[in-house]
Amino acid sequence: MFQLISTILAVVLIAVDQIVKNWAAETLIKGDITIIDKVLYLNYAENTGVAFSMFSDNRWILVGVTSLMLIAVLAFFLSGKVTGKLEVFSLSLLLAGGVGNLIDRISLGYVIDYIDVRIINFAIFNFADICICVGAFLLCIAVYFSDKKEKAEKLAKENEFSEIDKDLEKIFGGENDD
Repeated sequence: MFQLISTILAVVLIAVDQIVKNWAAETLIKGDITIIDKVLYLNYAENTGVAFSMFSDNRWILVGVTSLMLIAVLAFFLSGKVTGKLEVFSLSLLLAGGVGNLIDRISLGYVIDYIDVRIINFAIFNFADICICVGAFLLCIAVYFSDKKEKAEKLAKENEFSEIDKDLEKIFGGENDD
């Protein structure tokens, strides 16, 4: 059930991303909007690359790589192997952000960015980028804690067997002399 809710969430986030980007293309092309002076602006930008405009003007390579990554995330998402809610949620964010930017890249040849943080010298980004970053961060946290949980369970199981060995040793009187 949670996976279904996360899938619906991903679709909603893709729609929100596209609606905001369309608004940005119509409104922000006329000029910046100041949210917090000298800190945060909405500013229309076209990015033909990825983060910080890396790999600019490589549209079809970026479409291909993004598509492969999304197929891998979707396959993992639908595999049934992902059972933790945090993992499912993080994968849905990755899918939403990836698909949102892929739609732009295929249909426009660039990604529309509009969030401009000027308090530091930072790249202009968009809602899909936020989904990708938050999804990746949460997935790292989920994997980290899942790994710690597995190690703790393995250690508990080893300790359990160690206790059984001690009990058997008490019952049968030590090492087995063949």
